[in-house]
Amino acid sequence: MNVNLGIDVGTTGIKALAVDASGNVVGSFSHPLSLLTPHPAWAEQDPESWWEGVLSLLRAVPKNMTVERIGLSGQMHTLVPLDKDGNVLRNAILWCDQRTASECEAATQALGGEERVIELTGNPIYPGFTLPKILWLRNREPEVYKKIAMCLIAKDYIAYRLTGVLGCDPSDASGSAMYDVVRRRWSAPLLEALRIDKNLLPRIQGSFEARGRLRKDLAQKLSWDEIEVVAGGADNAVSALGVGICEEGDCMVSIGTSGTVVGATRQTASDKTGKLHFFNHVLPDLSYYMGVMLSAASSLNWFKEKMGANFTWDEIEKGVERTPIGSDGLLWLPYLQGERTPHRNPNARGVLFGLSTMSDETRIFRAVMEGITYGLRDSFELLRERMPIKRVLLVGGGAKNKVWRKMLANNMKVPVTTPAVDEGGAYGAAMLAALGGGMDLATVKGWVKEAAVTEPDEADYARYDAVYGQFKALYADLERRFDAVADISRAGEFSA
Repeated sequence: MNVNLGIDVGTTGIKALAVDASGNVVGSFSHPLSLLTPHPAWAEQDPESWWEGVLSLLRAVPKNMTVERIGLSGQMHTLVPLDKDGNVLRNAILWCDQRTASECEAATQALGGEERVIELTGNPIYPGFTLPKILWLRNREPEVYKKIAMCLIAKDYIAYRLTGVLGCDPSDASGSAMYDVVRRRWSAPLLEALRIDKNLLPRIQGSFEARGRLRKDLAQKLSWDEIEVVAGGADNAVSALGVGICEEGDCMVSIGTSGTVVGATRQTASDKTGKLHFFNHVLPDLSYYMGVMLSAASSLNWFKEKMGANFTWDEIEKGVERTPIGSDGLLWLPYLQGERTPHRNPNARGVLFGLSTMSDETRIFRAVMEGITYGLRDSFELLRERMPIKRVLLVGGGAKNKVWRKMLANNMKVPVTTPAVDEGGAYGAAMLAALGGGMDLATVKGWVKEAAVTEPDEADYARYDAVYGQFKALYADLERRFDAVADISRAGEFSA
């Protein structure tokens, strides 16, 4: 059986899917990953753990399957610094890491302010992006920085280990803060102003162009041919392709570890307010606006692990369904790791507001789910101001919860569709592999089938609108307090 293999290097695990020529998933393999948090708001991983995981998945492919091509997807922004021999110099600094606030501010000032930064790259400089991580290494770990010969992002490191070829694609380059999204090239004026050698950055190629062939030694160990590995793309863009976000006006809402709202567009204008990201898609001549919340389903998982471990997910769903909108006065700000859209505040933190003697686990579960929904709605409202929304697809772990699907539809006030296959970046990566093999986009898009459509209920609009207004107001009330507490915390770290 001939298959395309899609591999997604996620935050909590690596997934591989074997997909046949009709788009059927005929093999699924996964490998868990752990997160390293050496300091508050830091997040790192050892790239060797990614490679070991990928190798284990390649070995798991059954012998009766012939892999024609490999496509790749991976976590955005994550920095992997290599020396001149291709060795990793330190742990990768992940997309959700928030240590670089001062580097973001200094770089923005050096470039002439945020308006100029957006003019150069299409986006502001965020703490999670790749550029400030490089600057952080230059400032805080100069002995590492001096040895850097190449800076890669997660999936490109795996591509390098598979093929020995260095590279990047437009979708991942878009999230580096060093790439001009409109002109589709590394920003020479930015690199020059910040004294970053352009030779530290790899060449850019299309997401379904061939990066290279499987290394001969690796192919021999696996008893495979020296098959092509296509360049791949950033997880959000590849996941969007994987559920059929291929046309202008298509919108994807993802409730995973993080939460994203993605809207495909042929526009070439970035969001001048800097609240929405503007990135290149994995498809030529298509880009997308995106809002990101850093703690989506992870908020709910965190609460269940810490305070609701005795509940099953089925019990939680039934309890939330019985609980009224607004959770009897409870509000949850889901900012456990700071927040990106729309607040861009690494100092924001999670807040459970309105506790009373009525409060119990079920009401808190409802409040947490609503808080995550309102965070996604923040991004959706901004997206709707930028472009017409033709359809909305809901994906991620949260999409499996019928109560949550209804909650999203009622807040966004549009029908919400869930796809039959929701396998994240791994499925989209297999689609990229098929496109790299010459299959046309219409055929590949035909792989995507709808599973269910959740209609909104107008009777609930006003109640959600009222609570959403209080959710936004609570953040506004606490914004200065978040910063003040963060200052005290940093002062304590330095004095220690």
